[in-house]
Amino acid sequence: MKSEVGLVAGSVAIWAMLAGGIHMANAQETKTIASRAPVCAGTWYPGDADTLTSLMDKLMDEAKPPALSGKPLAMIAPHAGYRYSAPVAAAAYRCLRGHSYQRVIVMAFSHRRASAYRGVHVPDDLSAYEMPAGAVPLDRETIAALKKNRAFVSIAGIDRDEHSLELQLPFLQRTVKDFRLIPLYVGQMSLDQFASAAQAIVSCLDGDTLLVVSSDFTHFGPNYGYEPFKDDAPRRLAELADKAAGPLLACDFDGFAEHMKKTDDTICGYGPIMLLLRVLSMKGGAQATRAAFDTSGRMTGDYTNSVTYQSFVFTPRPPLFEESLRQQLLNLARKTVIAYLNGREPPKVDPATLPAALREHGACFVTLQRAGELRGCIGNTEAIDPLYTAVIRNAINACRDPRFTLAPVTAAEAPALHIEISRLTPMKRVRDTGEVIIGRHGLLISLHGRRGLLLPQVAYERGWTREQFLGEVCRKAGLPMDSWKQPDTELYSFEAEVFGETETTSRPGSNVATKTG
Repeated sequence: MKSEVGLVAGSVAIWAMLAGGIHMANAQETKTIASRAPVCAGTWYPGDADTLTSLMDKLMDEAKPPALSGKPLAMIAPHAGYRYSAPVAAAAYRCLRGHSYQRVIVMAFSHRRASAYRGVHVPDDLSAYEMPAGAVPLDRETIAALKKNRAFVSIAGIDRDEHSLELQLPFLQRTVKDFRLIPLYVGQMSLDQFASAAQAIVSCLDGDTLLVVSSDFTHFGPNYGYEPFKDDAPRRLAELADKAAGPLLACDFDGFAEHMKKTDDTICGYGPIMLLLRVLSMKGGAQATRAAFDTSGRMTGDYTNSVTYQSFVFTPRPPLFEESLRQQLLNLARKTVIAYLNGREPPKVDPATLPAALREHGACFVTLQRAGELRGCIGNTEAIDPLYTAVIRNAINACRDPRFTLAPVTAAEAPALHIEISRLTPMKRVRDTGEVIIGRHGLLISLHGRRGLLLPQVAYERGWTREQFLGEVCRKAGLPMDSWKQPDTELYSFEAEVFGETETTSRPGSNVATKTG
């Protein structure tokens, strides 16, 4: 794949004129400075605070945001000069109205220097980003936590003259308002580094944290060294944008990488987007919505050189089971585990007292963990009996998982156990392995009388790629790791709605653990 960093760096002057301004003087490059001065204020966006605020309000009022099903977890927004990219960005940022966040992680990159280092640069020499509307303080505590991971580095001058992160800040100041910033500049990354960095970021996430990726999309024309077609540019650019959007809307890390490899698409924020998709896959995926699309070619009427702008918003995947039903099943599983480990009969359940959804036939797995370590996981892949019955049976069988015959779960462990239920959708035959999405799908393989199954969370919690997942499910079946390629292999995918006890529910000594549904 062509290096987008090289392409953009080679034509930065032309890009600056297209985007609406030229970079200002270099910021001081030293580890002793306390804050970073803006380098694009007055050129790429208004440098006067009142003018900038008025522009932000106008953009927000005119934006037509998509309908969302929940609080935004993350977004992707463009970073060109505001007269080109701001309306597309505003459509996504408008979705933040009515929501609050304590901190924002912005994943950006250096157009000129991203190829000069490996990993994710996070500044250890700054306390704030100075902006026309006021300073944005950095979250030094979270930055220090990330720096404990080897994927995060600090290299002087990475953000010098760089606009990709800075252009997101006025939008954040006007929508999120008071927040602490974690600025990340993604450099060259291996698949393992994406997984390692994503895992560190996941450990910092909570309901008060927003993820923002800064990226423009296709840079088309001779100035960018990318001309995959010569005619009908408006339609062809829209088609290329849709191809890039496909894996984003599916939260498909592997699919986006394959799009880049197949098309050489000049998406400058490729690295930050990949990191975001890896983070979201490790959280079990998300529901994505495209907020807006446009091109500079349409705005100028000249497609000789054109930059594509898209924005996306990511929200939690809506649960198939409402919270009250989840809690009933978790309470039933816990009561079953406690009864079995203490030599008692499983709880008696009157089906007439249960909601219809729990009486319907369903497939599920029950997983037991202690301090993050597996202590048992048993389930059924076909809906052979009512869901509540399957939970009772699998909870008992998880306590006697044959993998732990020499060290079975004991009654003394019960208060410390964390119980998780994975409710499975029906199996679907996989004809094209490219359809398997980490963070969404689990896999079942069958070949020569051997069968193996891995739940979705096994893959996404480990940050596996699609190919790694396919290999590991073969290993689980006792087959060679490339057996998924054989023509007579039967491969099935399924989704699992995974829900588990809260920390207090499984904490030793907690009264919550014994409450009924």
